[in-house]
Amino acid sequence: MRILLILLLCSLTATAAADQQASRSTFTKLMDVQEMWEEERYDEAVVKLEELIAATRGRPYDYALANQYLAHTAVMMGQADRARPALEAALNQDDLPLELIGNLKMLLAQIVMGDEEFDFARRLFDDWLAVAEEPPSPAQRFSVAYANYMSGYVELAEQHISQAIGEVAKPSDNWLRLHYQILFDLERYAMAKGVVDELLDRDPDNESYWRLLASHHMRLEDYTRALAAFETAYVAGTMESESDLRRIASLYGHVAVPEKAARKLEGWMQEERIAADAETWRQLGDLWMLARERENAKTALWRAAELNPDADTFEFLASIHFEDAEWQRSFEAFEQAIRIGDADGEDLHRLEMLTGLTAMRAGHESDAREYFRLAEASSELRGQVRGLLRELNEN
Repeated sequence: MRILLILLLCSLTATAAADQQASRSTFTKLMDVQEMWEEERYDEAVVKLEELIAATRGRPYDYALANQYLAHTAVMMGQADRARPALEAALNQDDLPLELIGNLKMLLAQIVMGDEEFDFARRLFDDWLAVAEEPPSPAQRFSVAYANYMSGYVELAEQHISQAIGEVAKPSDNWLRLHYQILFDLERYAMAKGVVDELLDRDPDNESYWRLLASHHMRLEDYTRALAAFETAYVAGTMESESDLRRIASLYGHVAVPEKAARKLEGWMQEERIAADAETWRQLGDLWMLARERENAKTALWRAAELNPDADTFEFLASIHFEDAEWQRSFEAFEQAIRIGDADGEDLHRLEMLTGLTAMRAGHESDAREYFRLAEASSELRGQVRGLLRELNEN
């Protein structure tokens, strides 16, 4: 990267000499700066350039060149924040050659992209392309593509990234990943999938590429192919993190084999490959319910509720036990849902009525009366509650 930068600057200095717009003194000092770059004497280069800038005020071309070199030096030092003011100072000069203005804007565009000012960068790149005498390098085209993509000009981004990729024998993985995202956003899904396949061909052991392939299918709601990608990587030993295993289990649920998902998740918990925490027990309970294994679901959900008392889990448990006419357990779960939840208004009154009903069915008459009394405050449910109270009194 540094060598490419030096070659670019040598070219600019040669242009300055040919145009005879920079003084011989300025030209000589800039050549000295290039020697300092080669020896990585950046601090000395900065001192020399600051002296040159002070000496060339009133000579626009010399002043602009000195600031341009100062900006490049700052970039080499990893101090992009010092580069931007130098470039802005250079661009504020009058009567500069269009090519120099374009090159200044091209470098400034690279700097402002680091500040996430992507639309500003895009406009600077456009100004540079309009006056550039030489075609952009593939790396420069990638930068232009990125600025356009981040600014919402996706079609233009695709044109630039395609050209950049086509001009090199082996484009960077980052270039391909950008191309993938652009193609996906343009809904060119088959072409996007081809980019992922190319990445996997390069490095089939790279888990991020398998994850990208699975994500591609998930975004298209093609869960069967997403699961296949995860499973292939899992069997190959590429994906073994806890989050990956959870995702595999979830995808089995999506593709209508929840029993297999539950058994896998349960096995990974026993092997301690997935934490046996409340989140996992809740996921396991949901999967057993999808598999219509209600007893297994109840066991898992109660364990989840014990580890992390959660109103939603208790209410879910209460509804399952209610459907199975297990009134005592349903009553206990509804009580917990009310006790730790934040329901109010009609939602709370609904829970109070159901808690009273399960208490009545479980034989807890006083508890039933108390919950019915609370639920009777609801204008929507009052008729139902009074009907339940009559049933309680008759019994």
